[in-house]
Amino acid sequence: MSVQGHIVIGGGAFAGLALALALRQGLGPEIPVIVADPALSSRPSRDPRATAIVAACRRLFEALGVWDDVKAEAQPILDMVVTDSKLEDATRPTFLNFAGDDRAGEPFAHMIENRRLIDALVVRAEAEGIDLRATTVSSYDARAEGIEALTTRALIEALGAPEDLLDLVAAPRDDGVRDVNPEALRLDDLDSHGLHDVMA
Repeated sequence: MSVQGHIVIGGGAFAGLALALALRQGLGPEIPVIVADPALSSRPSRDPRATAIVAACRRLFEALGVWDDVKAEAQPILDMVVTDSKLEDATRPTFLNFAGDDRAGEPFAHMIENRRLIDALVVRAEAEGIDLRATTVSSYDARAEGIEALTTRALIEALGAPEDLLDLVAAPRDDGVRDVNPEALRLDDLDSHGLHDVMA
């Protein structure tokens, strides 16, 4: 079976799911969006990590309609001090300090467990009709017998996708430089700031 005109997002955890929701809400239901991520086989999510979400990304999650579902689980970050010393050291020099509000009365970031955010995004994505597949993108152009082939205008590798997907999107040459497939887009090192930059 060949399906035309899909946008396929390979991996990404909450970054890939947020991108899928933004595309669906921005482009409408006429353009099918697929998220292919093996981690989707675990429901609820078992991701043990936590992430600091900057205020701009929190506003993105509000716009996507998921922040209200997770805000009770999120811890505001009001002050962050970065040092390179031990707790028992007499002097603890500060190398970097984050403090204050992003906007009046708004913390500059929140700490949240990834699993809480992923679960909320999955529920919203399903409600929006996004095709969630607990699989990986194994090949960019394979037409193997018995395997569904998707013809897509955009293949997006989000953070969390398998490293071999990068080779499909941007194949390495002998000199180490990667030639990017013009029909594929990789969101390189997508973090909280990067997600906001891409979605803005």
